[in-house]
Amino acid sequence: MARILISGYYGFNNAGDDVVLYGIITSLRREQPHIELSVLSNTPEKTTSLFGIPAFDRWKLPTIVRQLKQSDLLVMGGGTLMQDVTSPRSVLYYLGIVTIAKLLGLPVVFYAQGFGPILKPISRFLIKNVVNQVDIITVRDYESGEDFKACGVRAPLHVTADPALTILPQDISDERGRELVSQLFSDLSRPLVIFSVRSWKSEERFKQVIAEAADFYQEQGWNVLFLPMHVPSDIAPSKEILSLMKQDGAQILEEPVSFHEIMSLLKQSQYVVGMRLHSLILACMLGIPFTGISYDPKIDRFVERAGMPCAGHIKDLTSECLIPLLQERTTNLERERKTIQETSHLLHTEAMKSSELVLKALARAK
Repeated sequence: MARILISGYYGFNNAGDDVVLYGIITSLRREQPHIELSVLSNTPEKTTSLFGIPAFDRWKLPTIVRQLKQSDLLVMGGGTLMQDVTSPRSVLYYLGIVTIAKLLGLPVVFYAQGFGPILKPISRFLIKNVVNQVDIITVRDYESGEDFKACGVRAPLHVTADPALTILPQDISDERGRELVSQLFSDLSRPLVIFSVRSWKSEERFKQVIAEAADFYQEQGWNVLFLPMHVPSDIAPSKEILSLMKQDGAQILEEPVSFHEIMSLLKQSQYVVGMRLHSLILACMLGIPFTGISYDPKIDRFVERAGMPCAGHIKDLTSECLIPLLQERTTNLERERKTIQETSHLLHTEAMKSSELVLKALARAK
C-alpha cells in the first residue's frame, strides 16, 4: 500500500496548523480511503490521538530518515514553512528534510504553501537551490507563487487554496460548540461574534481599537467571545483587550480545546473578526462572514480572495475605520453570508486540486 509522510508545523497547540493537517488528511482520504499516512510532529502521541495516524518525533534525525525510507512520497504540508521572520531555523529545517528526501530518491510535493516574509539572503539562496528540486509545488495564493519565483524558483507552480478549505462543514459536529457556548453565555438568543487576536511584536495600540469594536457588538445585543487559536500565546492579548472594554459580558475561552472543538465553536457564530489567518479561513469554510485585521500579507491575500473586508494593518487601525465597517457588514448580514458561501464553494474546489496532484505524483512514483 502506498505510504505518504507529511511534514509541517504540527504538534505545537496551534489550531491553524492542526486544521491544515486535518484538511490534508481528509482530502487525500476522500480520494483514496485506504491510503497510508504518517506525520512528523513536535508531540507525536498527542498528534496520533487527534488525527488517528502514526506520528513521529520531528526533532530526531534517525527517526526522520527511517520514516522517509519507509515512504513513497513526502508532502510538505500547508502553512507558511518558507519564512524566516519568526526564526531563521525554519527554512533550514524544512529544506533539510526536503534535501534528505531527494537524496533518498523520494518524490516531494509542496502542498498549498504560503510564503514569507523572507528577510535573509541565505534563506533565498536555499529556497532557490532546494525548491527547484521539488517535484510538484502548489501554493495557496497567487502572490505566494510570485514570491517563490522572485527567489529564483523556476519549477512549475500550481495555485490552489488553503487545505482547511477542503473540510466539509457537514462533517463538523455542532454538539460540542453548542455546549461550550451555553457554558459561557446565559442568553443564547443573542447572535455570537467571535474575535481571534494575537500579539505582534511591540504593537499595542490596536488592542484599544479592538476593545471598542467588541464594546460596539455588546451594545448591539451580541454575545462576544475571544477565541485563542494558539494556546497559550493568544490568551494574554485576549485578556488585555477584555480589560480595556467598557461593557461587561464578553468572554474568553481559556480552557484548552482541540481544533475539532474550535471548528464546532466557530460554527455557532454569526460573524468573525480575526487576526489569526485560520480563524478567517475556517469562517470561510463554514460560510460565516468575517472581517480581517492584518499583521502580515497573508491576511490581506486571503481576505481579498474571499471577497470579505479587511480593516487594515494593526499599525494603522482606528475605531473610526473599524466600527463603521463592522456596522455596515453586520447590518447586511444575509448579503455577506450569501457572498462568503459562494466563495467558499469555489475555494473548496481549488483547494482539492492539491490532493489530486499529490495522488498523481504518487501514482507516477509507484
